[in-house]
Amino acid sequence: MKRGIVFGMILCGSIVGVAPSFAQEASGGQFLQWRTALGGEDRFRYEYKHDFDFNKDKKDTGSQFYQRLRVGFDAALTDEYLDPKMDIFIEMLDAQTGGYQIKANSGQVDDFDLHQAFVNFIDIWGSGFDFKAGRQEFKYGKGRLVAAPTWANRIRSFDGGVIRYHNDAFYADILYGQDVKYNDNNLNVSSHVESLTGVYGGYKAQKMNLTTEGYFLSQDVTSTSPRTRRYTIGFRLFGKALGLDYDMEAPYQFGRTQNRDISAYAFHLDVSRSFGGITWKPQIAISYDEASGDKKVGDGTTNTFNPLYQSTHDPYGLLDYFRWQNMRNPELSLTLSPTDKLKVRPQVDVFWLQSTNDSWYNSSGTVVRTKTSGDRSAYVGTEASLRVFYDFSKNVKAECGYAHFFCGGYVKATGTHDDVDWVYSQITLKI
Repeated sequence: MKRGIVFGMILCGSIVGVAPSFAQEASGGQFLQWRTALGGEDRFRYEYKHDFDFNKDKKDTGSQFYQRLRVGFDAALTDEYLDPKMDIFIEMLDAQTGGYQIKANSGQVDDFDLHQAFVNFIDIWGSGFDFKAGRQEFKYGKGRLVAAPTWANRIRSFDGGVIRYHNDAFYADILYGQDVKYNDNNLNVSSHVESLTGVYGGYKAQKMNLTTEGYFLSQDVTSTSPRTRRYTIGFRLFGKALGLDYDMEAPYQFGRTQNRDISAYAFHLDVSRSFGGITWKPQIAISYDEASGDKKVGDGTTNTFNPLYQSTHDPYGLLDYFRWQNMRNPELSLTLSPTDKLKVRPQVDVFWLQSTNDSWYNSSGTVVRTKTSGDRSAYVGTEASLRVFYDFSKNVKAECGYAHFFCGGYVKATGTHDDVDWVYSQITLKI
């Protein structure tokens, strides 16, 4: 058993030891009580992949299996109104993979290890301030820049702290975290060589049904030489108007990496409408994503936008061939709900490179193809997909899906260009 369990028990014990006296002082002597809960989640997914390298002559078609177990312990200190004053949470995670005819994804394996262990002091002395410290997930906005995506077996977390202020309409976080690196053979640890610092806040105008968010994020990576300092400033607007739900976000990046200045941007807009009075309650959604790519190879400035610690899988198609980096992506989806338990979602994504002088990057930031000279099209391809979601109960959820990628001119100009197929089914059990 890994040292993560021991570390978690020590942390939990030390926090519980000092918590009552702190909370008693913070609550002004109110009646306090502990409420504890033990929960977990077990998820299993099967995937069938066909020609993921666009080459039907290569034997890379087969199945992969993913299994992930999460076990968490929560202890909340509440007052006589059951309002929380302090929360202690510890979560362990075990991830395993397998493969048939193709190799298992070894990058998604991690034997039972510490995923989260934090203490959260809530509304300290009635000030509206919270303080959360320890190993934790960072999630902001829609996860386009900072997220803890759960599609992969491994889930991102940080060692650090967050100071939050909140009232009825305004909220703001000051955050610092060191990215936790997975190590299947040892305890997962973080390091100062890669850190995220920032401010993220928002204001909700009730009468306008509009929420405005703004942020400044600083990523410092010293594990590369020379070091990277990337600053991201941006805003997000979301709400309802004219019967439509909308969400818009626009960040800009500057700083320095690999002895080059950074000047990059990204943009997102989605609009959706639900028709609850119609059979199957259809919801139609249209979105557009764009992120800049490098304009000129070898100059002193890089224009490649980097989505930091972004969400994966769902935002830009299901096949994870793209992320918010050197891309243009219009998307159209339709969600149907034949019953309260069943949802069906067909979806179409079209992809172009924003700059053909830059590479094509997948969801992990790995270069898929590069062709920076000669004749090449910016059109990479079109992905068509269909997903089905079914909730057997609040604790048992299932989904399955299929996606096909139609190769475009860019793929054809850069090598093999056979279309791609992908099928998956997944079941999640919660306790």
